[in-house]
Amino acid sequence: MPISNPVQNLFQQLVTLPDLCLVLGSAAAVCEMFLDPNTVDFRLDETSITLENGPWHVHLDTARIRQIAFVVTPDTAHGNTAQQSYSVRFFDSTGTALLRVFFLGMYDAQGHLKPARVQQYEALRASGGGQAVLVLSDTPATPVAPNTSAGDTTR
Repeated sequence: MPISNPVQNLFQQLVTLPDLCLVLGSAAAVCEMFLDPNTVDFRLDETSITLENGPWHVHLDTARIRQIAFVVTPDTAHGNTAQQSYSVRFFDSTGTALLRVFFLGMYDAQGHLKPARVQQYEALRASGGGQAVLVLSDTPATPVAPNTSAGDTTR
């Protein structure tokens, strides 16, 4: 299955944005990688995306992506539930998060939400159809509720 246009479009926009953290893994083992839009090497092919940024790289099998969720939740991972965590999450058909992309730097030093960052997030969501959950498979699927366990809210 070739990469669907929504996945291509979202990644092409994501790699241009500052202050992003890619998260792979679950509660048992999590890898966080900070994305630098000035140095990232981003490649697409028929069924995968490759992101290389300094000493790390990620290969993502986009043929497995069935849902993309735009998630805004209280930032419980950092002990500040007054602030929200903004992310884009890519799920397979079983509801497993293949990759989570967290927007960092959403708040200024005084704890105020930065309108420009919210605008970037909302523009990305709008380019994905404006929905909270975008279902990519041809078969009807129930949107997967994001897993809010400790391992899934790392950022």
